[in-house]
Amino acid sequence: MLKIRINPVMDIQRDLRRQLSSLDSEIGELERVLPQLGGLSGMDAVQMGLRRQRDRLEESRRTLNRMLQCIEKTILYYNSCEDRICDFAQQEIIVYRRHKIGVSDLGSISGLLQSVF
Repeated sequence: MLKIRINPVMDIQRDLRRQLSSLDSEIGELERVLPQLGGLSGMDAVQMGLRRQRDRLEESRRTLNRMLQCIEKTILYYNSCEDRICDFAQQEIIVYRRHKIGVSDLGSISGLLQSVF
């Protein structure tokens, strides 16, 4: 039975999980640094820039998370459809009976054609 491999899609899934983990680390680092900068004078512009960066990272994280969910659902649906197709194909076993094929004599066809004309 033919079965298509979905390993490349699963590799992308693993990569997305790693990227999400990396983004989580960066967001966590920003969350840790921002309160410490709040006590220092003249750091308002830096804090604002870091907050904007954190917001961009969180938006990227949400986007990657949606992509990961789509890929996971795609893998799930693909496997489900492939299993249904394989099950259907295995149920549709067609047995053809053997027929004897005779040899026809075409000698009498000329008389048939003359009677028509």
